[in-house]
Amino acid sequence: MGRGSRVVGYRRLTGGVCSAVHRVTVEGRGGRSFVVLRQYPAGLGLQEALANEIANLGVVAGSGLPVPSVLATDVAGASTGGAPSLLMTRLPGHVHLDPADPRSWLTRIAEIAVSLHSLDLPAETFDPWTDSWIAPVGELRVPAGARRPAVWKAAFAAMAAPPPEDTAVFLHGDFLPVNLLWSRGRITGLTDWNGIHRGPRAIDVGQCRRYLAALESPEWSEQLRLLYESIAGVTLDPWWDLYALLHHGDSQPKWIRGQVAGRRPVEVSGMTSRVEDAVEAALRRLG
Repeated sequence: MGRGSRVVGYRRLTGGVCSAVHRVTVEGRGGRSFVVLRQYPAGLGLQEALANEIANLGVVAGSGLPVPSVLATDVAGASTGGAPSLLMTRLPGHVHLDPADPRSWLTRIAEIAVSLHSLDLPAETFDPWTDSWIAPVGELRVPAGARRPAVWKAAFAAMAAPPPEDTAVFLHGDFLPVNLLWSRGRITGLTDWNGIHRGPRAIDVGQCRRYLAALESPEWSEQLRLLYESIAGVTLDPWWDLYALLHHGDSQPKWIRGQVAGRRPVEVSGMTSRVEDAVEAALRRLG
């Protein structure tokens, strides 16, 4: 931050579940500024995760996307009590999960997804059974809150087919509403860059659809798909869409409630049934 700079304040930011994120106020010769410090817990072996994020931020730097810039890193945690640490520029805006105009909100999300997927940036090719946290096909289980287990079993059977070939685009890998910052109706930040790959665009959109179905409704989830397809001029592959939706499981309601962190009411008991409706609709498109 420059010679003579000093920390004059800090505040824990809301919603982080895997790392502690603080806004730090720094005073120096140029006046007062805000930066963001992200730290993973010490002793959990998360250095590789942070190193990936740092490298990925380097990939998207200068892309035109609203992403933070790296100011300093301490992957080993040598200066931070063992906590792998990343200091970044602060992006304007806040996480916005309760829009007064849902269609406009969903349109902005679809637009930034299309912009993201239009980038010609380097990344490893996505492997569906090793590059995400979904269980292997043989270990997929019907969620405890399912109303119609047959829907999930049919979806698992569809996953047994080889993944279809699809155009590989640049993927964020964790494209969720909680990783978007907003200000005055515009998206001003796209955060959490741990999982970039190149692969089918339905992976990103489907992950966001899963989250929207769980948090809000299958109708919002479906509207995002239709808006994306209209703006991008493409049809999302239903197999890959279904694959992304099946990342829902018994642990997801707890995770989502933690990520939302009181920003809006969360109805946990119906999350699985709402995702189930989205899964059934994707199955119908798959035929």
